[in-house]
Amino acid sequence: MTADLNDIIGFRGEKILELRLTDFAGLSSPLSRPGFLGDKWPAIDFYIELRSVRGATPYFFAQAKSTVGKLSNTSRTLKISSKRRDIERLLRIPGPTYIFGIHEPSTRVFVRSVHNGSDVKAVSRIPVSYELTAVNLLRLHKEVQAFWKTTNYKPANSVFA
Repeated sequence: MTADLNDIIGFRGEKILELRLTDFAGLSSPLSRPGFLGDKWPAIDFYIELRSVRGATPYFFAQAKSTVGKLSNTSRTLKISSKRRDIERLLRIPGPTYIFGIHEPSTRVFVRSVHNGSDVKAVSRIPVSYELTAVNLLRLHKEVQAFWKTTNYKPANSVFA
C-alpha cells in the first residue's frame, strides 16, 4: 500500500472511532466526548472525556490503529499493527489508556486496555468480543469512572496558590 493510501485509511479510522465513541443507539445520550490531538503526539491520538458523571469529568486516552485486513464472520480477533514502543509510551501515561482497532471497510471498532500488568510488547490482535457496541461503551464508561473514583486526581496545594 502506498503511504498516501495508509494516511487515508488512518484518517478515516480516526473519524470512525469518533463516531463510535459518540454513538448512543440504545442509550439516552452519548457517553463520551472525544478530542482529537493531531498527528504529532507520539503515544495518543485522542483525549476522551466521559459525559454524564455528576461532579467530575473523568477521562481516558486512546491510540487509534486502522486496518483494512480481513475480518470475516468467523474471525475471533482483529489484526492490528502496533509496536512495543507504542505500548511502552501508553504505560507511561497516568490514567486509563486504550488501543482502538478500527476495521475501516466495515466501520467496526474494537478496544483493548493498556494498563499496569499489561505485557510490554506490541499488540497485534484485539478480540472481536471487545467490539465497541452499546454494551461495551457502557462497560468502558463504568471502568474509567471507577478508576477516577479511586484516585485523588487534584493536587492538595500549589506554589502558585
